[in-house]
Amino acid sequence: MGRKRNVDSGTKGNDPTCPSGHTLKRRVADGEFECDTCSADLAAGCCFYGCEPCDYSLCGGCYVKLATGTMEAPQQNSELGAGEGGTNSNHIDPDVADLCDHYAIEDRIMLLLNDAMKGRQSTFATDIAGLWEALATARSPAGLLMAKIRHMKEGTFVGKVEPPPEVARVVKQYRLDEDAKNKLTDFILKRPNTAKEDLWEIERRLENSGRPSAVVMTMIVAIQKGGKLPEMRMSAPHRDYGDLRGGGSAASRDGKPSRDQDRDRDRDRDRR
Repeated sequence: MGRKRNVDSGTKGNDPTCPSGHTLKRRVADGEFECDTCSADLAAGCCFYGCEPCDYSLCGGCYVKLATGTMEAPQQNSELGAGEGGTNSNHIDPDVADLCDHYAIEDRIMLLLNDAMKGRQSTFATDIAGLWEALATARSPAGLLMAKIRHMKEGTFVGKVEPPPEVARVVKQYRLDEDAKNKLTDFILKRPNTAKEDLWEIERRLENSGRPSAVVMTMIVAIQKGGKLPEMRMSAPHRDYGDLRGGGSAASRDGKPSRDQDRDRDRDRDRR
């Protein structure tokens, strides 16, 4: 945390400090604190930024303003906080702060996420778990997080949840990897009106695939775009998936006798 950005270039600069020049550290309040700039109450358990030697504390909102060079005069901030009753609006949840700190998310996006999560208290734990999981494999964690925040506002975001029974069956039958399982679960839950048809189209293309997890990813993208779906492949399935759908060995499923069966008949004729 505490990544100051140059207003002109947008590059990271020095960490914000207290008036004595000490770097402010992110802390979790273990009692009642007060922001030394806007006088907002910092309740026990909330996240704030402070200098312990100087007993100097800033709420999340004032910290971001200091970090981005947009800090107003203290008396103006005090009037704003009192006039708008916004003392709670500056509190940053510790779980949100931990997530953004781990993935080096800039403070502007951290505040947006914090605001979005305030209205999702009933699903807060699973939402945060889902964000941790999604950002772990993201090429651009900040970009993906902005997309997730937009989904929250649109009401389409789904946190970490167990896959529905039909999705769980597909995951187990085709041995999908963790990433494919999560993406497929999220995709199906976001499209309840077409979930059955979507899963049917995906599973049809898994039956003869040697790379089921990759096929799931391709199909999700194709269906979301609404374009032409990938053609069905009729090649023999991968040896690890060949016996998952029953029907015996690959050689006997097409109606032709296997080599073992031919050899057995030859031995029977020799004995006669």
